[in-house]
Amino acid sequence: MKRVLIIHGWTNRRQVNHWQRNLAVALQRAGHAVAYSQLPNTDNPVLSEWLEVVENDLTILDEVSDDELVVIGHSLGCLTWLNAVASGVVKSAVSRVLLVAPADPALCDDAATFQIDVNSDSLREQVHNIATATLLVGSDGDPWIPRGVEATFAGPLDLPFVIIPGASHFAGEEGWGPWQGVFNWVQDPTADISVR
Repeated sequence: MKRVLIIHGWTNRRQVNHWQRNLAVALQRAGHAVAYSQLPNTDNPVLSEWLEVVENDLTILDEVSDDELVVIGHSLGCLTWLNAVASGVVKSAVSRVLLVAPADPALCDDAATFQIDVNSDSLREQVHNIATATLLVGSDGDPWIPRGVEATFAGPLDLPFVIIPGASHFAGEEGWGPWQGVFNWVQDPTADISVR
C-alpha cells in the first residue's frame, strides 16, 4: 500500500473526468490510502487556508501507516506544495513528488499569496531535502507556463522533468481524464508517465 496526497489546482472542484479524480478512485480501488480534499474557496484561493488542509491531510496519512508517501500536485496545487515545503508545513520526509503543469508564480497575481521565489537557493535545498525524488511534468504550449517547465521550474530547482507534447495544461476539459501513466508511476517510479 502507498499513501497518496493529491493537491488540485485553481477552480478545480474535483469534477468527474479530471485525471486527478480518476487517479484518486483508481488508487483507492487498488488498496492505497488517498487524501484528495476539496480545497476551500477554489475560485479565490488563500494560501493559508489551502496549507491548513494540506497539513491536516498529511497528518491523517501519517496516522494511516508509515508506507511510502507520494504527493501529486497540479497547477496551483504545485505552488501549494512548494509553499508547504518552504513554510515548514511538511514536517517529515516524503518518498516521491510529482508536480504536473505547475503554474508560473509570475502569472498568479489574482492568487498573490501563492507566489514563491523558485530561484531561491533555500527553496531548492528544501525541495531536495523533503523528498527522495521530485519529478516535474509539463507540456509545450501551456498558457500557465509560457517560458516552459524547464526554464521556470526544473532549472532553478535542479529537478528532472518530462515534456508531454500537446497536453496544454493537463486539464479535464482538455481531455485529461484517465491517465494510466500517472497511475503506473505511483506504483513504480520507473514507469512511462506519458502513457494514456
